[in-house]
Amino acid sequence: MPDTTNVNDYSTQIKSFVDNLEPVISKKNPFIDSRFEKSVRISTGWLSMDIALNGGFSNELYILGAETSTGKSALLMNMAQNIAQQDINVLYFSLEMSADEYIARAISSFSFLASIDDSNKRKITPGDVLYWTYDHKEKTFTKLSYETYDEYVDKYFATYGNHLYIVESNISGFSAKDIANICALFKKSHPNEKLVVFIDYLQILKADADDRTQADRKTKMDVSVTVLKTLASQIGMPVITVSSISRSNYNGTISTSSFKESGDTEYTAGVLIGWNWHGVTDTCDKAEIAIEKEACNQRGYRKMVFDVLKYRNSQRDHGVKLIYFPAYSYFFDEYDWHPDFDTSNPFESWDAPSGSTSSPPNNDSPKKPEYSQTKLSF
Repeated sequence: MPDTTNVNDYSTQIKSFVDNLEPVISKKNPFIDSRFEKSVRISTGWLSMDIALNGGFSNELYILGAETSTGKSALLMNMAQNIAQQDINVLYFSLEMSADEYIARAISSFSFLASIDDSNKRKITPGDVLYWTYDHKEKTFTKLSYETYDEYVDKYFATYGNHLYIVESNISGFSAKDIANICALFKKSHPNEKLVVFIDYLQILKADADDRTQADRKTKMDVSVTVLKTLASQIGMPVITVSSISRSNYNGTISTSSFKESGDTEYTAGVLIGWNWHGVTDTCDKAEIAIEKEACNQRGYRKMVFDVLKYRNSQRDHGVKLIYFPAYSYFFDEYDWHPDFDTSNPFESWDAPSGSTSSPPNNDSPKKPEYSQTKLSF
């Protein structure tokens, strides 16, 4: 639509807009041509999620609604890394965490997988990489030797270094308009390359200083989501972001109505997703929540559900089950599971009461089989 900020030019813009309108017959040949294109959607890295999203990400705005401390940033960065591993450029706008924190998490994931293949390998947490710990015996603070995990540092930069861009927020922050302009310019400077954008997360986006209508939080959210929707559909790139949802905004599983406090998010997003911690954020029973949290601590993983709540022209209310090891920022889906694992399959006992099935302790996690990225053509 025309830009209404310059009143003097508004009538001219409207006339130009009307003069350029064309009947739908003009779209016939482009539509037919597009049906024969063998374009490949961009894989998320998990086959079950790709199936739910009709092959992966397309040029849509994806908004994931989640409570705090449920692994939403870990999920987004795992997606971003999976995509960068496919030699696709990823701009990851981190408005809360530093690049060092994400790198430490990836190092932890690599160590986790290495320990599965070789029990002599040490599992390293992000805290081991980033922080000092107090040695009560030596009565001093110590830090893990770099040589303990240097191989994972090398692996991280060899795997993701050329295509993953972690854009940290500075003191002035980013507005949705800033991000859209950055992404549009990046795409223009890389004309023959795909680009995927991640924004972590919506509520931290600042208001556009030139737009006085963004004085309240809901209006800012509405404008931000509209700008990001335009970036995805008109400039042409998948845009994936998170909306933090308060527990007070819903009872039980996250649904489309849970987004109401975030303005018109539920109407503007191309794909709306709920991120639920099974047995914790999808129930209101405090006793059940306490039992499940304790069970998660004992076995070392959480059962998470990626619920597709709204998806135009496709299946909705499709839940994707993921197992999440929060200590090592690692996820796997049911297609990663293999009969050679030496423990019971958690996907087969998903709804069993907590503590009723055998679970792997933290240092006896199942072995992950080799997984090749699945790309589906449309």
